[in-house]
Amino acid sequence: MRVHALYTHVSTVTIEGCLIAAANPTQRLLAVAPMTIESDIARLRGLTGIKWTRYDEDVLAAWVADMDFATAPAIRQALREMVDEGDTGYGFDAHRQIPDAWCAWTEQRHGWLPSPDRVRLFGGVLQPLAAVLHVHTMPGDGVVLFTPVYPPFFGMIERAGRRVIDCPLDAANGWRIDPERLAASIDESTTAVILCNPHNPIGRVFDAEELAAVARIAEERDLLVISDEIWCDIVHPDSTHIPFAALPGPASARAVTLAAASKSFNLGGLNCAVAHFGDAEVLQAVDSLPPHLLGHANTLGARATLAGWTQGAEWLDSTLRILWANRDRLAARLSAELPAVGFDAPQATYLAWLDFRGTRVQGDPAEFLLEHARVALSAGPDFGCHVERFARLNFATTPDILDRIVDRIVQALE
Repeated sequence: MRVHALYTHVSTVTIEGCLIAAANPTQRLLAVAPMTIESDIARLRGLTGIKWTRYDEDVLAAWVADMDFATAPAIRQALREMVDEGDTGYGFDAHRQIPDAWCAWTEQRHGWLPSPDRVRLFGGVLQPLAAVLHVHTMPGDGVVLFTPVYPPFFGMIERAGRRVIDCPLDAANGWRIDPERLAASIDESTTAVILCNPHNPIGRVFDAEELAAVARIAEERDLLVISDEIWCDIVHPDSTHIPFAALPGPASARAVTLAAASKSFNLGGLNCAVAHFGDAEVLQAVDSLPPHLLGHANTLGARATLAGWTQGAEWLDSTLRILWANRDRLAARLSAELPAVGFDAPQATYLAWLDFRGTRVQGDPAEFLLEHARVALSAGPDFGCHVERFARLNFATTPDILDRIVDRIVQALE
């Protein structure tokens, strides 16, 4: 009932020049004159980002994890002031403020207060991940991945000369972490676990029981846990993100937490991220790397990140309501029109993990839909070797574009 109520009663308005779903007065206060779907697609195609420029102009983009919404006003203002004032020289004022700002944001949104003195800035979450693997593991060591998972993790491990320890999530029971499977996958040379929580592409928010099992096994086997929590702010109703380092007991002392404002505020092109080091030895080792080996967050990215974490809460809350409505809109349409496509509504992210095993599609569904529906999804096989007939759909777009995407998929499968 809740799904259909949202599906039939969501209205549309434009926030900062982009048509979106409006389900509450806050969004209407931010609204200006609505645009048509054609003009909105034209606006998106006019941007230089890869989402809408990678494929031909007749292809609807629902692949890479960018949102189609305009940047939060506070962030746009912060960047505009920098450019208008010519404030683009050597500057580290925002960099200095970010550790405290992220810690305050994390306490407010997720109930965990990290230590600012254990926070370091980087150019993206993959940068500290690579650094930690370099200083903490040795060539040949095993690194656990809960698959299917974000594709760059595989290449980072392999190119560093480490081994991927593939630990599939338990698909039969809602894509949960299976503690017995995890324990059985670990060998004597396994030294680290990479946890993606909330999980990309599944959209799971791992619960306290699952996280406690990972912490217990990590303690027993002396494993470092690298917890990528970049999606932690994009959580849907009835789910709560638990930072791994906030678990009771010794979990925090062997955790490295990765975070950024990039998913929350759509800042993927403005490189800035943070890492919190619960393990003092790992922090010391990373700090001891050659000073310019890793580079640093650029000034624009740092200023945008700081604005998001200090002034962006209202915009994010409004955007979350849009994403919640889109998720339920997608669920309703798939249930009614494509019941053969398996879909568990995600608990977090704006990513839908679609199972095409019950359809006539053979091979990679993303390849089939690009050819026959002119819709670009992310290919399931990129996320692991067990999901050849899956695909990932990004629903962080306007309701009208989302409907057109689903229309084309329905037509192609019929």
